[in-house]
Amino acid sequence: MATYVVKPGDTLSGIAKKLGISNWQNLYNQNKSVIGANPNLIRSGQSLTYGSTAPAAQAPVATAPAVSAGTQAGTQAGQAVALTPFGEVMPFSQYFNPELVQGSAEQAYANYYAPIVQQAQGGLESGFAGRNLTRSGIRGQALGDMYRQYGQEQQAGIEADVLQQKANAQQEYGLLQDVYEQSEGKQKPAATNYTPYKVAKPTTSAGTYGTSYLDWLNKATRA
Repeated sequence: MATYVVKPGDTLSGIAKKLGISNWQNLYNQNKSVIGANPNLIRSGQSLTYGSTAPAAQAPVATAPAVSAGTQAGTQAGQAVALTPFGEVMPFSQYFNPELVQGSAEQAYANYYAPIVQQAQGGLESGFAGRNLTRSGIRGQALGDMYRQYGQEQQAGIEADVLQQKANAQQEYGLLQDVYEQSEGKQKPAATNYTPYKVAKPTTSAGTYGTSYLDWLNKATRA
């Protein structure tokens, strides 16, 4: 009884032909205890007996089947797609721009407060004019106090608006991250396409809403 050690790429029919065995099934039946239930699955390193009807001896522990280059590349690619954090694909600093949000809030609150202050200033000026105090220090003090009151309210509104917009952006950013993490691929694309958290640049025209108050406010907040 002779033995044949399976080599990479071997098949039962090929081995049988190489050994001069007319029917590969005879080779399989003789070595079924080594090969197992599937005759199409043989492993490199298995020892097959032939040339005798005696039961085949138990082969040594088979080595693991060789992994193909294609399988290795696929495995490495699968590992690579999970290595890019969402923060690198879409940084929050690009999605939410504090300067643009601040400018948008300033524009909105200037549009809201300037007409109110202009109307209040008109009433104040009329009162002092009726008492011939147009150029008095009392008039100047009252006007300054009024500006400071509305200015503080406006700044508080701007700060609250910016915080709210940031909270909204963080919530939306978290939803985008969830979608990314649940997707099949997590590999950073060559070009990231996304819609950032957009707000308008301020284009306030001081002459439109009450020059005096907005001029004062701009100087007070940027001093």
